[in-house]
Amino acid sequence: MKILHTSDWHLGRRPVGGIGEYSNIRYEDYFNAAEYIVDIAIEKKIDVFIIAGDLFDRSSLLPDILFKTEKILEKLRNNNIKTLLIEGNHDKIYTHEDSWIKYLENKGLVMVPEFKKENEKYIFTPIKIEDINFYGIPYQGVVIDEVLITLSQQLDRDKKNIIITHTGIGGNFIPGCTKSGIIDFFKDKVLYMAGGHLHSYSQYPKDNPYFFVPGCPEYWDLNENGEKGCIIFDTLTKEHAFFESKKRKLSSYDLIYSDTFFDELNKIQIEKNEIIRLKIINESNKLIENEKIEKILKEKGALKVDILVKYKIEKDFVNSEELDIKDIEKRLLNHGKIYILKMLKKQQNI
Repeated sequence: MKILHTSDWHLGRRPVGGIGEYSNIRYEDYFNAAEYIVDIAIEKKIDVFIIAGDLFDRSSLLPDILFKTEKILEKLRNNNIKTLLIEGNHDKIYTHEDSWIKYLENKGLVMVPEFKKENEKYIFTPIKIEDINFYGIPYQGVVIDEVLITLSQQLDRDKKNIIITHTGIGGNFIPGCTKSGIIDFFKDKVLYMAGGHLHSYSQYPKDNPYFFVPGCPEYWDLNENGEKGCIIFDTLTKEHAFFESKKRKLSSYDLIYSDTFFDELNKIQIEKNEIIRLKIINESNKLIENEKIEKILKEKGALKVDILVKYKIEKDFVNSEELDIKDIEKRLLNHGKIYILKMLKKQQNI
């Protein structure tokens, strides 16, 4: 059996503000990235397609989001590919028991392994496909370790099990994440663990991995690093392969704001509708001409220009986005640099 594992599609996401050309293009990017992975599944003749949570970016859906999502999932059904889906934290409707994931199940587009809690006991009901049990654990927040341990204790070593869970290895630092020590409990009890929640590709353990997170196919945040894509796993050979997703091109540049700054800026080669992240280190007392910089890069083809400015105050570099009013006043008193106040006022619209 060949399985494709993907997660965190975040369909329906828009940048802050939600209007304009950039917002509309980015809205479509998430659907395009998801459909690209579906096309991989069809091309590779996948048997089971796993989405490990956060299908949607929000639990409140506009009709267009639902329409586009159904069209993508219908491609899988029309090619006789079984789709298994669990609920992520972005999918959850916290004020109601029902969800859009249940709606898609009722439409016959996905199958959802049952998980519930009754009388303080966790009950796991797998979906059996051929001779493999597929268990599902939707987003569990702070109790994820407890739930995973409970399931590991119920699994037999002699059965073929695959776990789908909306979590990644992040310890106590990231809400809803687990620890590598918890994943260790599943050693020799699973063929594969399909994780999610984190937005970059990872696998565990280093040798003979069985726990995987494919990453969000598109940039949920422009600061994200690491590979993004999907994983194909063969239950017969136990081999896995990672496939990079098709996402909006994003390039980052570091430049020093000096007399040659605009010469260096003009050397940057940009593809049409590429996103540019530009970190500017200002060692002078000149104001950063953000509007001029953005205009130059957009005329070269950039869809979006994300500018981060860092100032040099004596030996310290300061990120203007991290300063509050009290910090600014303190630095002004300590360094007597009046021009910094002008810069920060422009950056923060104080």
